[in-house]
Amino acid sequence: MNLDAWHCAGWGSELATGPIPRLLLGNHLALFRDANGTARALGARCPHRGADLARGAVIDGCLQCPFHGWRFDGSGRCVRVPSQPQSAKISTLARVPSFPLVERQGILWIWMGAGRPQSGALPSEPFSPPGRPVRRLFFDARLIDAPFLTVLENAFDKAHVPFIHRGTFGPDQDPLVARQRVTVDADGKGLGAEDDPDAPWRAEPKLPQGWLGRLARLLLGLRTPIAQRIRFDVEGIAQQIYLEYPNGTYDRFVAHITPADEEHTWLFVQSVRTRAPHAVGDWIQRRVVGQLFAEGERETSLILDAGPGDPRAVSVESDRLGLAARQLYERWACGSGACRSEPAPALGA
Repeated sequence: MNLDAWHCAGWGSELATGPIPRLLLGNHLALFRDANGTARALGARCPHRGADLARGAVIDGCLQCPFHGWRFDGSGRCVRVPSQPQSAKISTLARVPSFPLVERQGILWIWMGAGRPQSGALPSEPFSPPGRPVRRLFFDARLIDAPFLTVLENAFDKAHVPFIHRGTFGPDQDPLVARQRVTVDADGKGLGAEDDPDAPWRAEPKLPQGWLGRLARLLLGLRTPIAQRIRFDVEGIAQQIYLEYPNGTYDRFVAHITPADEEHTWLFVQSVRTRAPHAVGDWIQRRVVGQLFAEGERETSLILDAGPGDPRAVSVESDRLGLAARQLYERWACGSGACRSEPAPALGA
């Protein structure tokens, strides 16, 4: 896990009603807003008796421990111990770690490394064209029961859609996956991909059928896209899927992938669209994405842990994009001293 980088910690809207717990990069945190409305991130373990501060409350802009009422300001310093007079000195050891947390366009970005954070290096946001009504949705954060690299590869895996997502976009989809043309940025921090026009075969996407398809066509104006592009950026660990339609409208889905610990991964998904920019479109899109997530939970339950005698995983052409994203991330992480410990699956002949 690369700590010396900005990672998505969630959405600013999640802090509307009080502190929230978040396991990020192996650390238990409490996220909250101080008296000025500024988003803060503190280590969640109270130094007194180890209670979870994220289960406490925000009082006068400070985070109050649910066990003995100790209060901590945004810097992590204890400023109140109710069991002693206010005139009594509070030990300098009575503090918790504080991490830089920046809120930009609704996204919370956290820096958990030892190096000095660079505010100018914050990941960029999806572009929205001027003059068009745009709808932006933030979907509920999802904690995936799978390691980070597994989730990263799966985000680019088209081959599983007909078999896992049968209730949404999977039915009647051709299991054949078009070969991708992958272009890596000159600075090694991102890549773009689209269907290779020179590939010997093509796979045309099909719209969902059943009630989902009827609603999408009637109320959302959904049509078969005329262009589809995929983008991956290691800074912010973001995957973008861009779909353009015949009338010039588009859908852009952005997924930020953040390690929780060695075995779990956060997925923070948002959408920006000019197609169906109304409340009904929001409602349907939330239902569809929620169902996609529910279907995706089955994926991790299907995978068995590799034993000492099991052969190395083998990949095929449809895995090339996921492997390219993984290798790009690993090269970037190794440059920061955070290299992977397991080999990437082999690409079969």
